[in-house]
Amino acid sequence: MSQARSYDQSLNQVSHISVSIQKEEFIFHALRFVFRPKDKSIICADIHIGKGSHFRKNGIAIPKLVNKNNFWNLSAAFDLFRPEQFIVLGDMVHSTENDEWKDMQDFLDNYPNMQRILIRGNHEIEHDLLYENMGFDVMSTLERHGVTYLHDDADRTSIDSFVFCGHLHPAVRLYGAGKQHLKVPCFWLGENKLTLPAFGSFTGNAAISPKKKDRVFAVTEKSIIEIK
Repeated sequence: MSQARSYDQSLNQVSHISVSIQKEEFIFHALRFVFRPKDKSIICADIHIGKGSHFRKNGIAIPKLVNKNNFWNLSAAFDLFRPEQFIVLGDMVHSTENDEWKDMQDFLDNYPNMQRILIRGNHEIEHDLLYENMGFDVMSTLERHGVTYLHDDADRTSIDSFVFCGHLHPAVRLYGAGKQHLKVPCFWLGENKLTLPAFGSFTGNAAISPKKKDRVFAVTEKSIIEIK
């Protein structure tokens, strides 16, 4: 059973919020990525590039604007923070190679000095060489400055490590005074992990059941709000 959280529209709504994790500052952004000032890295998960093309190939009409939204949001992230590293926590692509992969490569080539790192997810079903041809260093896990980057927290090898992961596409239900409600993506910060929302514009999400001490940051179209 998912846990519902109440909200108050008088809360201060901002496009990003600074969060301390293990005494280090991280920026959670409403575009559903994290910026880590310590090493100037942009971190996101579950972009699912190629999903629209995959559906169109199977006779389902999905507008190409979906993929362009991903590039617009990435461009906004890169222009705002000028990262030196771009880390994707798995499911950067949706399935087998298609034309949208080339669009992604062409877009990223506008940022030639930015290191690209892909943590392999369950949707990365092709050989590593294809992702390497897009300019990515491919790995199953990465430890960087006390944080372990994974796609799925179930793959952690130590209960003591602090994990950044994706995979779940976490979301939270917000309820208003008139009993209206909506489900929105969220950052889910637990005792030893941060689960990022899906970055992609064409992804589903799943309502979470946070523990009492967990922190949840709901993401609306232009704002991020910590839900108490």
